[in-house]
Amino acid sequence: MHNTNELTDEECGHLARILLASRRVTLRHHFFSWIHGPVQSLIPHEILLCGVADESGYLLHQRFTACRYFKDDHYHRVIHPGDGLISQLAQEWQACGEPRLIAGQHEDSSNWTARLTDLELKNVAFHGMGWTNGQIKGYASFSRVRVPFDSRLELYLDILLPHLLATLARMLSHESRTGTLSRRPAGLITAREVEVLTWVRDGKTNDEIADILGLSMLTVKNHLRHAMKKLVVRTRGQAVAKAIALGLLHAHGSRGDMQ
Repeated sequence: MHNTNELTDEECGHLARILLASRRVTLRHHFFSWIHGPVQSLIPHEILLCGVADESGYLLHQRFTACRYFKDDHYHRVIHPGDGLISQLAQEWQACGEPRLIAGQHEDSSNWTARLTDLELKNVAFHGMGWTNGQIKGYASFSRVRVPFDSRLELYLDILLPHLLATLARMLSHESRTGTLSRRPAGLITAREVEVLTWVRDGKTNDEIADILGLSMLTVKNHLRHAMKKLVVRTRGQAVAKAIALGLLHAHGSRGDMQ
């Protein structure tokens, strides 16, 4: 039996390879290869949802999935700021400070099995990291995990999370420095404005966007107005088109897609 707080020689070897490989990650496809390569040796999985907070505390959600069943609709429902799974798991994590492990098939009494099946996740191994003010700084949520949901998995999450979030932040920073930011006009649009424009691109009305993001209609209108002013356009459609042209927005899919 393993000591709960110690790694075996084999596990130390896996961890060393994971950490060394992370140093080479600067691009999105590097991160995908790292997650679905070395990291699999400790946490074999098919879906990773993760995020780090920007300077305003807004979580920038990302997804890296090798599962063809996990669609855009599932992703948007999972990250919904009101009743999404990530929001619920983050609240539970903040309450206890420990990894949240949900094996799915063993928790019928709490309706987790039906919910995880509906979202094509099957199971969830979630862990977070907080700021000194108690707010969440970042998180990682692994799904379709193929190891026992036990104290060993908790140990792996505890050890890997800081390195995973640091690697993710480095990738996002590199993307901003070398791509998006160099092409943005003066007066950068915020992450929230990008998110609102993403839903505009997907054909949602202001009412629908307000409901999806848990905002008031006035707040959504203000985000759109600020984005249009910064992009020097007059309509919602023009804002989306210019954001795509500037590389602020994908033509299809959603933020966090693995291209």
